[in-house]
Amino acid sequence: MNLSIRGAIPLLFATGLAQAAPVHQHGRAEAAVAVDDATLTLSFRAPLMDILGVERAPESEAESHHFQEQLDLVVAPLPAEAAGCTLQEEKVTDLAALFPAGDGHHHADDHDHDHDHDHDHDDHHHAHHQDLEATWTYQCDHIAELNAVTWPFLADFPSLTTEVILLLPSGQGARTLNSGDTRLPLE
Repeated sequence: MNLSIRGAIPLLFATGLAQAAPVHQHGRAEAAVAVDDATLTLSFRAPLMDILGVERAPESEAESHHFQEQLDLVVAPLPAEAAGCTLQEEKVTDLAALFPAGDGHHHADDHDHDHDHDHDHDDHHHAHHQDLEATWTYQCDHIAELNAVTWPFLADFPSLTTEVILLLPSGQGARTLNSGDTRLPLE
């Protein structure tokens, strides 16, 4: 079974985690740590409510600025130094993606907007049950030395408990980072 772990992550989020916890529970974030050869993929998802304090579009320029500052707190996690990891790619939900300007002007790369148009109109309230999602990809010189990952931003969001799924060469597992914990040991 040569299924790349990278391909499994979205699937994992879509399936495993959906069953593990009610989707979108305030105060609960989800993360994944996946190692595939020398590639380390870290992903994180949290209810917007826990990041911004509200779940609606900003109502002023100042509020937009504040929201962006909150999103900017979600910085790349730090793999254990001994693993020699270099950040290759970072994707974090941005405000524009969360709250499109609403002028019907959609970007080509805004995938899956079209699939759920029918639901979109009747339940506008649900549309804004939103999550912040982030993925970081690293290349590591000494992946075997990866004995921990620190998520510095969790200190900024003390309301969150983070359920972490591990997909490691040694096997799969799950950990919980309680409120205020930032260091995830992997041994």
